[in-house]
Amino acid sequence: MPPSPSPSPSPPHQPRRTPENARKKAYKEQADVSNGRRRREAQLLQLRKSRREDTLSKRRRDDASSPSTEPEPDIGPARPESDPPSSSDPPPLPCAADADSSKLLGIINGLKSENISLQLEATIKIRKILSVDGNSLAEEVITSDVVARLVELLSSKKNPRGPQLQVEAAWALTNITAGPSEHTEVVTNAGAVPKLVKLLESPRSDVREQAMWALGNIAAESQRCRELVIDHGGLVQLLSQFNEHAKVSNLRMATWTLSNLCFGKLPSNSQTKAVLQILQQLLNSIDEKILSDTCWAVSYLCNHGTDEIQMVIESQICYLLVKLLMHSSPKVVTPVILALANVSAADDCQVQFLIDSGILQCLPKLLTRNYQKCIKNQACMTVSNICAGTTAQIQAIIDAKMVPLLIQLSQRGETDIKKEAIWAIANATSGGSPDQIRSLVGDGCIIALCNALVLSDADLLYACLNGLESILKVGEMEKMKDEAGTNPYAVLMEECGGLDKLENLQGFNNDAIFEKTIKLLESYWVEEGSENEAPKEPSPDDT
Repeated sequence: MPPSPSPSPSPPHQPRRTPENARKKAYKEQADVSNGRRRREAQLLQLRKSRREDTLSKRRRDDASSPSTEPEPDIGPARPESDPPSSSDPPPLPCAADADSSKLLGIINGLKSENISLQLEATIKIRKILSVDGNSLAEEVITSDVVARLVELLSSKKNPRGPQLQVEAAWALTNITAGPSEHTEVVTNAGAVPKLVKLLESPRSDVREQAMWALGNIAAESQRCRELVIDHGGLVQLLSQFNEHAKVSNLRMATWTLSNLCFGKLPSNSQTKAVLQILQQLLNSIDEKILSDTCWAVSYLCNHGTDEIQMVIESQICYLLVKLLMHSSPKVVTPVILALANVSAADDCQVQFLIDSGILQCLPKLLTRNYQKCIKNQACMTVSNICAGTTAQIQAIIDAKMVPLLIQLSQRGETDIKKEAIWAIANATSGGSPDQIRSLVGDGCIIALCNALVLSDADLLYACLNGLESILKVGEMEKMKDEAGTNPYAVLMEECGGLDKLENLQGFNNDAIFEKTIKLLESYWVEEGSENEAPKEPSPDDT
């Protein structure tokens, strides 16, 4: 072992040393060296969070909307007409739009009345209060015993106005569950879930649709709420909504609610398979909203683990997803590429199925066309995960002419995309065969990896060092063929400034990177005069 460095400057190629105990006190935890094929939990959680704030977010229904995700008078369910007023009907209740606390008491009394006309009128006024964000009376409504009464009114009544009352009550509950978690808890604690599930058996499409809306909001709240819906038979009843007689607005609502349920892990494989059968059919839909929510549901299932991914593969859904990568709408492409990125993080056999599905013909288009950053990032992540696979899978990337594109992205891509491209190059060089490494070097991967040695990401730096080590080992094979006895890849590293960057890494705040850096410097760049220190000849196992 060379002695510890003296205060005088070190020779250019002499590795600097520091006492091991001092390094252990000063340096951070070592890099994770098993990060070839990464699920990137932090990134996936961030995407799930943004998805929750987007389509998974709860939906409030205002007065202008029909029981569908947007106003659609041509396909939405017709609102039931009110019965003409009877001379025996009680006088109308005060208007909720201008109601104050004193008038609210009159509305609540009407809600508790046994007269269905008063009940209906009061329910309408209550849901109007709840339909407006920032209404000062909304909190007072929710904290009163109104919620329990609304839940009671969900039960079927043998009256022509019964279904309309059910819609209005479910509508009011929908808007309560669109609020914060404590509001949703008030609704679930009042026993709304089993009654809403029961409404999915109604012969009226508007009743079923509004019940699905409320259940979708509840399912978006938490895993406990999703389990509550499923435990009361909500998943079974929801799947029954997908039939040839269903209206488009009903299908849209059912698909959105189903995607919210899939956000959490389903209790059993049989339920997952039943859901996948429906999702497979929905992937052929021409409706963009149905298609988008279907793809999000699949992406959620793929995020739960290799068992769910295998079920997705066995359902033949991967072929349909790959086909949808070329869809014209980013709202469809985004969940599709996220689902496929999840598959690419699975085991080698599952990744091979992805390759066999034709994904490598689509990924270059996603990376070169004018797509959103998140789509390009996921596409590049998928490539990097494939590059962490077998030599056959690395060869598939090479044959698809994707390496020059990765080199380009590593130099001129946006920050996140650039890092994913570097991961792909590092993974390919670390796991490639000698012939594949020669091909990768020919495409310019040495410069790409050397340029990345200035990054602060410890895991990525370690992967780059591993890739360069594999390249230098193959360079030792080439050295045997060279009369001058030089490692051509070590020379290339010096020429592009890689050696200087490597020496600078000796001060990087990580033990694993320090040790790997010292190993490379000692093995492939021997200080002049150190004739006894020759690089170790690589064995076949090293490559």
